[in-house]
Amino acid sequence: MRRPWGLVVGTVAFAAWAPPSLVGLPFAALMLATRPRARAEWLPALVVGATSLALLVAPAGDLLTGLVRAYVVLATAAFLAVTLALGAEGFFRRALWSSVAAGGAALALARVVGGGTAWQALHWEATRQASATMRFLVELEPQLFVAFEPVVRFVSDTIPATLTLQSVAGLALAWQWHRRIARQPFGPGLGPFREFRFGDHWVWALVAALTVWVTPLLAGLKAVALNLGVVLGALYLLRGLAIVIAFAAALGISPVALVVCAAISAVLAVPLLFLVPGLATLGVTDTWLEFRRRLKAAA
Repeated sequence: MRRPWGLVVGTVAFAAWAPPSLVGLPFAALMLATRPRARAEWLPALVVGATSLALLVAPAGDLLTGLVRAYVVLATAAFLAVTLALGAEGFFRRALWSSVAAGGAALALARVVGGGTAWQALHWEATRQASATMRFLVELEPQLFVAFEPVVRFVSDTIPATLTLQSVAGLALAWQWHRRIARQPFGPGLGPFREFRFGDHWVWALVAALTVWVTPLLAGLKAVALNLGVVLGALYLLRGLAIVIAFAAALGISPVALVVCAAISAVLAVPLLFLVPGLATLGVTDTWLEFRRRLKAAA
């Protein structure tokens, strides 16, 4: 069996971006649901599960932290329930809808706990945390001051989208870890990233989000449209990146060269500003042009 260096690196990177329990708790739930018998199965499940629960029950200093922890539990429960009820096919669909359902349930729970002003309280706390982070970055790099207000506003307005993306990524890692350790996993593992795609019908959701955003009469739905647009924009960005990797592999370009190019683009902000929209546009146009199918046909 190949060593899981990719999974290890992915998990460490995820833990630097999102709550580690978004990987640990779903992994433990999936492992225990497979009814493990061997020590090599149930011991990792118990250790990771106990650690994840310990992180979740630690004292929370604010409503937003409590919401995120409740979201982790709800997303885990929803994903496990959908997997047991509908089977293991279509990971992306299961993960996305479980994440959305968990988000709705978490917001409803916050409203019960915090009353009618729960969203305002959550938004204020998100703004406070984003402001603290940006102040730290501005102290390190004063030129970032011009981006202070727009970045703080964007981060605080897109908490639901961020949680959704973190949940899908965490569930993907948990699924792959369960696939590697369980002797009788629920289903097949995820395919290579270069084959990443999702339903073509989602492009109309992106169109709807953009329509709401530019229509003054629908200004009350702008927050929903923004979060939907961020989620779909990130997914289409990944789809565009998968297309680039597929073509690079066909042309014999090594993954190391792609990583170096990505690192250079990240350092040089101007190329990055062109690269990100370009990849997202590539992902959207793949809905109709199906670049990878054409590549296989040409081969």
